[in-house]
Amino acid sequence: MAPRLVPKPGTAPNVPRDAKETYNTLKRGGVVIVPTDVGYALLTSSQAGIQRIFSAKDRREGHNIGIIGTYKQHREIHLLSEVKFEMTRVLTEDMAMIVGLIAKYDTKNLHPRLATLDSSTLSQVTKGDTISIAVPEGPFLRELGRLCGEDPDGMLTFGTSANLTGQGQRFRTEDIEPRLIGAVDLVVDYGLQKWQAYRRGGVNFDAENMKVLRKGAGYEVFRDRMLRWFPHLLEEAGVTIEEDPDYKTSEPGSGAI
Repeated sequence: MAPRLVPKPGTAPNVPRDAKETYNTLKRGGVVIVPTDVGYALLTSSQAGIQRIFSAKDRREGHNIGIIGTYKQHREIHLLSEVKFEMTRVLTEDMAMIVGLIAKYDTKNLHPRLATLDSSTLSQVTKGDTISIAVPEGPFLRELGRLCGEDPDGMLTFGTSANLTGQGQRFRTEDIEPRLIGAVDLVVDYGLQKWQAYRRGGVNFDAENMKVLRKGAGYEVFRDRMLRWFPHLLEEAGVTIEEDPDYKTSEPGSGAI
């Protein structure tokens, strides 16, 4: 059975409407494909949905899957100093940049949202005493995050890129493998996504140790902001942030200061 498609062909996006339909599908335990600025993603909120995603992607058992959340959820779940929460707020909220944030969480006194997860799901969204929460940009994911954040049952959303394992990001729904399209309940098609020129996922950042784990789309912008506004945190951690070899900004004429 083909998945539902929103918006309907020939109809322009309507973020509140489309996000609400996506939330309702997730609430029923479904699997959806949604737009993110760094490519289309598979989302679910249930263990059954995770298994459907892993099967469709040919992803091995035991592989982790991240939380696609909000700054508020990141602040509630992660254990960081106040100065680092201010750093992540500026990067994700004020500067509206998608960043996958990795940090420790309280393993003894689980946050209520984590406490609702079964043991299998908890083990798939955590790695040791750390957890990854991607704080997205863009009106659609922000509205979806708001709806999930207000969910009375404390729903979390888990996500991964909408492509077969190892095959790279997909920036248009037309490029997503039919096998994946056939495995979901809903596809939100917002056309070609913004960061398509990079052909990369988002930046992943270990906020506790101040280390870049993946030089994703817009990494040179992320690096510039870190060096401008948070050099003291990098210095305290004894960390330097490497320039992106493919998108250098220190050469003459690049706009570097």
